[in-house]
Amino acid sequence: MERYLSTIKSRFSLLVVSHPCVQSINQSLYARVEARTGWRVTILLPSSWKSDYGMRRATRWSGFRGRLIPMPVVFSGSVPFHAYRARLKRIVARERPQAIYVHHEPYGVATFQAFLASRQFADIPIGFYSAQNILKRYPWPISRFERYVYARASFAFPVSANVAAVLRRKGYRGGYAVLPLGIDTGLYRPDPAELSHNGAEHPLTVGYVGRITAEKGLDTLLSAMRLLPRERLHALIIGDGPAAAALQRRASMLGLEGRVSWLGYVPHDETPAVYRRMDVLVVPSRTVSNWKEQFGRVVIEALACGVPVVTSDSGELPGLVSATGGGWTFPEGNAERLAAILRTLVSRRADLRMYGSRGRAVVREQFDIDALADRFITCVQAAAGHAGARC
Repeated sequence: MERYLSTIKSRFSLLVVSHPCVQSINQSLYARVEARTGWRVTILLPSSWKSDYGMRRATRWSGFRGRLIPMPVVFSGSVPFHAYRARLKRIVARERPQAIYVHHEPYGVATFQAFLASRQFADIPIGFYSAQNILKRYPWPISRFERYVYARASFAFPVSANVAAVLRRKGYRGGYAVLPLGIDTGLYRPDPAELSHNGAEHPLTVGYVGRITAEKGLDTLLSAMRLLPRERLHALIIGDGPAAAALQRRASMLGLEGRVSWLGYVPHDETPAVYRRMDVLVVPSRTVSNWKEQFGRVVIEALACGVPVVTSDSGELPGLVSATGGGWTFPEGNAERLAAILRTLVSRRADLRMYGSRGRAVVREQFDIDALADRFITCVQAAAGHAGARC
């Protein structure tokens, strides 16, 4: 692969449209693409984005050298409905990229906006991202936008095989490459000085990282801890969201004072140190009518830090645990089964080290951002018509 990449270094230009890139760490994939190909990469992104943790301003990832084009958006914070307050056709005409990638679902208004802007440039291949693993039918005009994107797209990056199957069932017939979410395993790595599972004399530290909403299932973890009153067990909760206050009250009602630490929001680039304070990460997500766990990025982040995982069986989680060999699963919502797993781990610290080490090895091989950058490059090259490239 390295020799192949060395032969395609050029001023090939790629335009990326990405609201996730407001969080600068999400620019790291494109930084690796730049470094490995010499491409000129430009990212169009919202100048600001409303999130559960306040208003985010667009900032640059330290390793990204390309151009950032921050633009104001309407409906900031709404993933499906936000749109850019700009004529994207002018930006496409000015940049004249050799490929366009919209890091957004095919049903999104901003995706349709970008695809519509590129239609007069029929020679420019354009692709999209998807993590939607439930077959959904949308009302007009969203359904019309989605069909237009499917018809026009040259390539797609579903995050899993299940997502790719949904795309096919919904009518997408173009090329694609499964591209799971990746991480920098140089940033997410173990630090023996910080890892906490160094002896049975220490309480087992159970961690959670993510948004605090009903579907994320934190009530299951709290109920499991209540079933383990005599176990040396402490929970470390990182994140915030609309269900946080209610869950904190529930923890108090369950008598868990002193056994749960609520740390709130932690910036993404500071989470590796937080993972290394844990013995095991719990991901207790619960499927609801319009959502099931779409990937589970926190799973590979924790494993990259040498921390094993216990997840529910919602959506993609059991497949990810099976693929990495880095942990255990339980039926979603089943606090008794989760409690049984945690009770075993309290007394079997060697299992934590073994599963964490095994999971890290697989993450480094299959989910490291460099490997995924190679896959991204190959698919985009294929869409742009480069000989020998296959999506």
